[in-house]
Amino acid sequence: MSASSSHPYTSLSVLRRTTRARDADEQAHNLSQWDQRYDQLTPGSFEGSVTELWLPKTQIFVEQANRQLRQTCAAWAESVWFGIPAAADGMMSMGGKALSARAVCVRDGGAEFDLLTAPDFNLYGVVVDRAALAEHLELHLHQDLDRLLLQGDVRDLAPGRKESLCATLNGILADAQAPQTPDCPASLQQRIFDALAGVLVSPDSLPAQAARTRLQHQQLVERLRQLVLADPESPPSITELCARLHLSRRALQNCVEEITGLAPLAYIRSLRLNEVRRALRYGQGRRSVSSVAYDWGFTHLSQFAQDYRRMFGELPSASLRED
Repeated sequence: MSASSSHPYTSLSVLRRTTRARDADEQAHNLSQWDQRYDQLTPGSFEGSVTELWLPKTQIFVEQANRQLRQTCAAWAESVWFGIPAAADGMMSMGGKALSARAVCVRDGGAEFDLLTAPDFNLYGVVVDRAALAEHLELHLHQDLDRLLLQGDVRDLAPGRKESLCATLNGILADAQAPQTPDCPASLQQRIFDALAGVLVSPDSLPAQAARTRLQHQQLVERLRQLVLADPESPPSITELCARLHLSRRALQNCVEEITGLAPLAYIRSLRLNEVRRALRYGQGRRSVSSVAYDWGFTHLSQFAQDYRRMFGELPSASLRED
C-alpha cells in the first residue's frame, strides 16, 4: 500500500491489530499506509509480525522479524515518524548512520529513507500527524517543531530514557485493549505527544565527519545496488563495479561490509535472490522457476536452488505463485 496523503484513520475510537508474515515483502505490506520494499539479507525461513494501533492523529506499531532486512520506507505524508529500535550498538543503521543502543530515529513522512535492521530485530514506530504535533509543542512547551527537527534525524537519549519511552508505548498499546471510555483516544494521544516531546530535545549523536563519511558509504552502496538491478541477466563483476564506482577492491569491500555487514558478493547475491523470490511470488503470469532464475543471471540451477533454500528456508518451487 502506498503512503497516503494524510493519516487514514480519523474516527473517535481506536483500532488495533496484529498481522504475521512468512515473507519479507509480505511483512512490508502488513504495515498499513506505508510505502515500503524489503530485501532479506540473512539466510533462513522468515518469520515476522506487526502490531499496530491507530488513533485519530497517530499510528503506533511494533515490528519484529528474525532476519536482517534492508528496508526502503516512506511513512504517510504530512507526518513525522519516530523509530525506536531495540538493538545493540551498531547493529542497525538508518541512512548511513549507525544506531547506538540508545538511538531514536526521527524523519518527516512522505520522504523515502533506508533502514538496515539487526539480524533479529524489534522496532517500535510512532507516526504522528505533523500539524497536530506542532500544535502540541507550541501550546505546551512553546517549541517550534521545524526548528527541533533541524537538530538531526538520529538522537541518542540519556541512559534509561529509551527504556522509559518503550515502556510508555507498551503501556499505551496495552491500555488500548482495555474497556474504552469516550476520552480514551484523547488520553492516549496526549500521552504519546508528551513522550515524543521529550525525544525532540535530544542532540544528534554522531560527530559531523563520521556522519558524512558513513553517508558517503551508504550512497556508494545504493549506487552499487542500482547497478546490480539495472542489468538482471548479466550482473556486474566486482572488477566492473570497482571501475564504475571508482573504488579499489579493498575500498569496495570495506564500504559494503560497513553498511550491510556482508561481503560484496554475498550482498549482490542476496539482492538478486530477493528479486527472484519477488517474481515467483508476485509476478504476472505463470512462469517456470528456471526462466525467472535465468532472468536474474542464475545459470547454474542446482547452485541457485541451494542458495535460494539457504536464504529463504524453502526451495524456489515452494515460492512459485499459483494462478
